[in-house]
Amino acid sequence: MEPITTFTFSDLPVELVLIILRYYVQPTFDQTAPYYSKSPYSNARALCHFSRAVRRVVLPELLHTILLGDCQKVREFVLALHMQKKYAEKANHLHFDYIPHVRKIWIGPDGGHLIPNYLDDWVYASERELAISLLAPVLLVVPKLAIACTSLGLLSQCLAHAWKSHADTSVNDEHSPPPWNTHTLTLSGDSEISDGLWRLTTTPQGSAFLSSISHLTTGSHTLTFDDHFFEAMHNGVSRDYHLPLRIKCIPWESLKTLQTFSVVYPHILPSFNIRAFVKFRTEGKDFHVGLLTLPASLLKKHCHNPTPTPWKIHAFAETGPGEGRIRSKKIRLKVSLSPVHFWYNSEDWEKVWACELWD
Repeated sequence: MEPITTFTFSDLPVELVLIILRYYVQPTFDQTAPYYSKSPYSNARALCHFSRAVRRVVLPELLHTILLGDCQKVREFVLALHMQKKYAEKANHLHFDYIPHVRKIWIGPDGGHLIPNYLDDWVYASERELAISLLAPVLLVVPKLAIACTSLGLLSQCLAHAWKSHADTSVNDEHSPPPWNTHTLTLSGDSEISDGLWRLTTTPQGSAFLSSISHLTTGSHTLTFDDHFFEAMHNGVSRDYHLPLRIKCIPWESLKTLQTFSVVYPHILPSFNIRAFVKFRTEGKDFHVGLLTLPASLLKKHCHNPTPTPWKIHAFAETGPGEGRIRSKKIRLKVSLSPVHFWYNSEDWEKVWACELWD
């Protein structure tokens, strides 16, 4: 019997090595371990230290989807952008342009705290301006942006910076495109979503930004585990989807090119025990997530009804994880492949967003 011939990784064709590296470093967003205990970027970050060539292969995969769940991560990202600016000025081999590779960004509820609370904002105003100037080109280049309502002030500042820079460089070109590429906006958090959107309409850049959004998604426990939801559950397991009355207050007229509106719900199975869930509210429970999508025209028509009446979408046929259903008038339901951990009054669903539940 002839001995098995061995070969090293370097003996593989370059094209195959690149495929293997890109597959290995893709962030593990669907992991069962929570992100705070195991970073989904672990493999990519480790290989970035291997060599200069490997780092340049890995970084595009790492940058495709960026999760900035709290203010500390936002500050670290801004610091990385600042380092890249310095590398570019010195023509350092570590320079890497992030902008062409970033496609999705998630910003958590305190993302706007670019200056630590123990420092005075007015003293560090120049540092904040620098941070906004670094963050704005990256934040606004992404086609898909998810941001907590309490961080919309950060978005407003980035829009103001980009708007001014755009005006300064496009004085003689009134037909130039806006200085952002975002078409899908996802809003999360406990604050009233309508309030945050109305604040954007108070500035020309905020109004122009909203008018360019084609897909709007909400993902807040105020839109999922609400009174209608619990009432339905107490009366027996119901998978009807109650749309909250508060969406009537969203500035629909400002969303001029909106095509679809989506709401995230926990995907409830008949075996679900609502009383046990409420009783043991500190433990939480894993649910798959259902994304209900409606055509904007249908929603706007309902919201223009002068009498605010409850509105619900009747349950779809049984839909399993990773499956989708479509109904007349283009009402769609898609269920996530990965579960999310829900508590009684909050949830942590950036995993589902990162795993591409919605297009």
